[in-house]
Amino acid sequence: MPDSIVLSLQIDQPPPEQVPYQLSSYISIEAWQARLRAVTRKGSRYINPRFDIAWGVMTFIATFAVPIAMFYVMLRMLPLKGTLDTTFDLLHAEANRAWEARGVSFAVLIGVILLMWFPMWLFKASGKKQVNRMLERFEQEDRAVRPGVELPIYRISRPRFMGTSIILNITVPGAAQPSSFAFGAPLPRYVVNGPMDPSAAAYSYGQPSYGQPPVTMPGTPVPLYNQFDEKIPAYSAPAPGLYMPDDEKHERENRV
Repeated sequence: MPDSIVLSLQIDQPPPEQVPYQLSSYISIEAWQARLRAVTRKGSRYINPRFDIAWGVMTFIATFAVPIAMFYVMLRMLPLKGTLDTTFDLLHAEANRAWEARGVSFAVLIGVILLMWFPMWLFKASGKKQVNRMLERFEQEDRAVRPGVELPIYRISRPRFMGTSIILNITVPGAAQPSSFAFGAPLPRYVVNGPMDPSAAAYSYGQPSYGQPPVTMPGTPVPLYNQFDEKIPAYSAPAPGLYMPDDEKHERENRV
């Protein structure tokens, strides 16, 4: 079953140097660092938060100002249609002209939105296409070195408006779950998260119940606490000469 890795590469920070555990058998550390730098360098050309903010402010102003100005311009330019014999006919003709001006203003609003946002979308989509094309060349180089082997697929998402990072999506074919003992592998949940009950013992197997003597299983260490919940003192070596024969002990005393 393929595995997915999502990396967020900040354009103002160096990319991660350590290869993910799932990719350690596919790419070297040198190639990983060089390709991430290339992705960050090329993708950062299409990410400029300051320009995006300025473009967004201009779009917001144009969305309101241009249709309103066009409404009053068309209200003066459009002629009155129909008979103008009575006051009612005049009011009806002016109402029709106002609705025509509103229609033109709404069409201008749609045009402004398309004119301002569609080039920005094309710009971001072009950046995604350029970086993914470079990643495809990297994949072709890997296939030339390791033919007949299913390799990871690297793709980036379309740069976000006013974003500051490049989202790199990596699909690893049939990657094994990372071991807890591998370098850089995520720790198990029971190690990262503490027990729900803070007073619970970390290891309850082999601990005696209240009022019973401690049980020492073969091959297990001596318990630290006795049945009275008192800490057992640490082991210390016997006094010198405790198990010495009497004749040797007397001989040593006579020498002293």
